[in-house]
Amino acid sequence: MLTALLALVVIAAMGVTAYRTLKPAETVSSAKKPVPSPEPVKSIQYAELPSAPLIVEGRLRVYTEQRRVFADTPVTAQRLMTPHWAYRRWPAEVVSVVAVEKPASGVGMSVVVTKWSDGEIVALDAEKGDIVWQVRIDPADGETFKGRRTGAKTLYSPEDLFVTTSALDHQQVVIATGKDVVQAIDPVDGKIRWTHSFAATPGCHAVDWTSLDAYFVKDTCAKPATLEVYDAGTGTLLTTWRPPGASIGPDNITNWYLEPTSCQLGRSGCALFKAAPTGDVVSFADAASGIGSITPTYWSLGADHIVKPELVPDKDKVVVVGDVLAEQVVGGYIWAFSRTSGQRLWMSEVSGTLIGADQRNVYLINRDYQLLVLNLVTGAVTSSTELRIRPEDRFVFSELYLHGGYLSVERLHTTNASEIDDRYYFSMNTVVLVGIG
Repeated sequence: MLTALLALVVIAAMGVTAYRTLKPAETVSSAKKPVPSPEPVKSIQYAELPSAPLIVEGRLRVYTEQRRVFADTPVTAQRLMTPHWAYRRWPAEVVSVVAVEKPASGVGMSVVVTKWSDGEIVALDAEKGDIVWQVRIDPADGETFKGRRTGAKTLYSPEDLFVTTSALDHQQVVIATGKDVVQAIDPVDGKIRWTHSFAATPGCHAVDWTSLDAYFVKDTCAKPATLEVYDAGTGTLLTTWRPPGASIGPDNITNWYLEPTSCQLGRSGCALFKAAPTGDVVSFADAASGIGSITPTYWSLGADHIVKPELVPDKDKVVVVGDVLAEQVVGGYIWAFSRTSGQRLWMSEVSGTLIGADQRNVYLINRDYQLLVLNLVTGAVTSSTELRIRPEDRFVFSELYLHGGYLSVERLHTTNASEIDDRYYFSMNTVVLVGIG
């Protein structure tokens, strides 16, 4: 009898312990110290890190794990520092993270917006780590943490959080998607600016992105598929579009090819998209090699909300800044054109992999693992920075991040994502952070 009673006590104690361990939990570890001022950026290697950072205001590095988002400082620290702040939820997993910096006027605060597998969207004060606002969206099936060991995919290619700007009031907008629904959220206070439900056509709106001031989503259940374009600030449907020649037929015809490109981060702020009236397309490189013949056409949304073809680009890698369009040609060289006149502006004297551009520069990574910085106007090389820590380093890359004068590269042994982490990542400290002076 006594033995049975003791067994019940033990089981009851275990139940209490399990409840305390398994019940949903939210932990905020706020910052205890002020954030230092940003340092002047130099064209040097700054750090090898085990996790991929988002840079905020040039003062903070924000990281993510499966159930935790945290920050350290300064940006130029050579290693991962003790967290400046940390936010943890359990058992939910981090699905997407974006940073929204305060305007150039300095009014307001920068926030880190996090989306979780249970549908919670939580905005954190980027400087202090405190919760600023919290809303919820019905999560899509199967939402999980996809960042693996570094968090790079969750930070650099978020699938259901996008940042854009309202054309009406020029305020920033966060677009969040869930199960057949999209919400536009004011990052300052969490106010829902608009909501659109796709419940009438469930599972048909998974291909989406933002431009500088619009939200694009493809209705794959329409026959043929239809691209819908919404104003980011109001949710007003601006236009619907199909590529010329789109028709009803088998799925590979009806569900024609579509892909955003020249994006600021992930699928946010995309200047262009590629489309073709069929799903059976090949890359420009394959077509040049005689492997297929149907290549996509580049398109953009004009100020009049009319989708227009881009006259210049006919290569696989293209970036756009204002009227300048740079594309990578055979051999890895860069040609830059005026988008309005089609006139070639310059040809680079160096070659590499085109990784992005901003208002000042075009960026390449060459075969010697150097970051090359080319002047946007002239194409002249203005600086180069070594991405190898050791001369013998050899790696490939997929996820990378350009922001605020910094470049972060997730180095890999292979782009075969089915490999285990030890064979997939280049090293334990597999992310290299360099400056662009």
